[in-house]
Amino acid sequence: MTDHTPERPGTAAQAPVLATATQPSFPTAPPTVPAAATAGPQRHPRKLALIAAVTVAVLLVGGGITWRALADGDDPMSHVEVTGGKITESENSLLEDGEVCDDADEFTYNDCDASVAYEFIYKITNEGDEPANYAVIVNGFDEDGEFVGQSFVSATHLGPGKIDADTGEFGDYAELAGDHSVSDIASVKVAHVERVSLAN
Repeated sequence: MTDHTPERPGTAAQAPVLATATQPSFPTAPPTVPAAATAGPQRHPRKLALIAAVTVAVLLVGGGITWRALADGDDPMSHVEVTGGKITESENSLLEDGEVCDDADEFTYNDCDASVAYEFIYKITNEGDEPANYAVIVNGFDEDGEFVGQSFVSATHLGPGKIDADTGEFGDYAELAGDHSVSDIASVKVAHVERVSLAN
């Protein structure tokens, strides 16, 4: 007999096997979508060309109308003329015959002074196809061409082809620039014309 007892084969201790939970499998890339599903609405070249052609036509027609309106002299400034121009003086017309003006009131305005004005002739011609109202600004200038002041004239319900001609003036109550007086005005020009067409 030997000192060592032989070990029985196949009886050696073995490490326990740990049970592992089954992990769910995940896709490594997103699923592919067919190209037909991602494509946007299809554009038709013929339809785009038609839209572009219509847009160009509209722009050309609009430009033609504008050019024709300008060519026909539809600028309201061309409807107004101012001519002449002179300084006028007039005595106080409120006095009775034989009454002497003593300017005894409390106002600073001297009633006895002669009234000084710069008068001019204006002519407004309605060159449109419908009745219209006109509002006109006339600028006054001195001999050096410097601005002196403004006056306003107008015409109401002026029929097509009709003319309104009258006398305009820069009077005692005109708003003047700086230290200018009415007597400084040497010439006048039309500065602005507002024309409002009327339905009837």
